Amino acid sequence: MKLKKHEAALIIFLTIVIAAAGIVIFLMLREYLEGDRTYIKLQDYVFLPEETPAVKPESGEAAGAPGTSGVKTDSVETAGMSGTLVGESGGSGYVDTGFPIVDFAGLQAINPNILGWIYSAGTPINYPVVQGETNEEYLYRMVDGRSNKCGSIFLDCGNDGRFQDANSVIQGHNMNNGSMFAELKKYAKQEYYDGHTAIWLVTPDQTYCIEIFAAFVTTVDSDVWKQSFSSEEEFIAWKSEMAEKSLFKSKVFPAAEEKVVTLSTCSYEFDNAHFVVMGVLR
Repeated sequence: MKLKKHEAALIIFLTIVIAAAGIVIFLMLREYLEGDRTYIKLQDYVFLPEETPAVKPESGEAAGAPGTSGVKTDSVETAGMSGTLVGESGGSGYVDTGFPIVDFAGLQAINPNILGWIYSAGTPINYPVVQGETNEEYLYRMVDGRSNKCGSIFLDCGNDGRFQDANSVIQGHNMNNGSMFAELKKYAKQEYYDGHTAIWLVTPDQTYCIEIFAAFVTTVDSDVWKQSFSSEEEFIAWKSEMAEKSLFKSKVFPAAEEKVVTLSTCSYEFDNAHFVVMGVLR
């Protein structure tokens, strides 16, 4: 039985659509794979906590958290990699020895715009942080300069590259394969926050512990993106407002003088929605 002309045309059309969809999916998966391979290779420049010798507190010094070794706010040097650890009180005291040690000399030979490394234990978040002249520069470009939908984890172009602003904004894509900053969306659940209360931010000069205090969905024109404030009172009020929006409960709250880091990724509750995770830079 011969097919009618319109039936044959429909079959040809559907075949073309299916083939085109297959090509699109293939190209997307290939791009994801290229992104994953690139960032996994960059992890060769990082020594993760399990590879880092525990640093014992000096005799007579206070220890860190129960059952862990404390780290003093001193210079840390391992195989040419160095930085200064900032403690729980923003420059004094001790934190757990869970921080990565980063070879910034090697990374900056690849791209001098690499100014930090962000790491969240037990999650896919383990990436270099770059800063471009515009926020579009690394939106769809990896740190090695190649075009890729994964883009990069980047500090807002308006921020101070040493994380000295009142609020430093770090952005990354919410990738379907769970890479980049897709993990941030899990902070919508109290259970996830309870198991991931802090994220490490390493720079060539210092190692910071970002202690998380809030996470929520926001708009592109909200006050969450403010980077500086006219007074200490305004800054304190802003931090209180941000904490009140949180989807989970936290005992962490920034002191008056403490700086904030805002981690942002795309969300889909409404047009241009963003999911943000906010922490105290300590």
